[in-house]
Amino acid sequence: MVNQRGFTLVEIIIGLTIFAFLFTVISYIQARGAASYVVASQRVEVQESLRIALNKMSSELKEAEAGSINIINDGRQVNFISVGEYCGFRYDAVDQELETYINGVWLPFASNIVGVFFQYEPDLHLVDIVIQGEKGASGTQEVTTGVCLVVGK
Repeated sequence: MVNQRGFTLVEIIIGLTIFAFLFTVISYIQARGAASYVVASQRVEVQESLRIALNKMSSELKEAEAGSINIINDGRQVNFISVGEYCGFRYDAVDQELETYINGVWLPFASNIVGVFFQYEPDLHLVDIVIQGEKGASGTQEVTTGVCLVVGK
């Protein structure tokens, strides 16, 4: 009668192979999950930046004097007068930011922006805004709105 204690070499190799396979599968799933999280986080950050930009521009442009709207720089900048003050929004392609004109200085207020386009329809008193944003692997996100100016205040 032979007393067996422990595992044979074949059993150890089979066990290690199964362990290596499971470890590889779990590592792959974890890596894919982490990559998906990063992309989703970047997408949410861009969408939040676009939402903030659109809300700020819409609310300020609504108060603009209709005759003061001036679109320049191939549609990437809008200047206007609101409550008797010179105001504006422009796209800074170098820093990929939207900037607002406050007290004689251009200040950034939205980042991760890859493009902006303003268009003014004076007969309709309507300013169209298109903003595009992107960060990392988020893909290009785009938001669009039309802002009706308050006429005859």
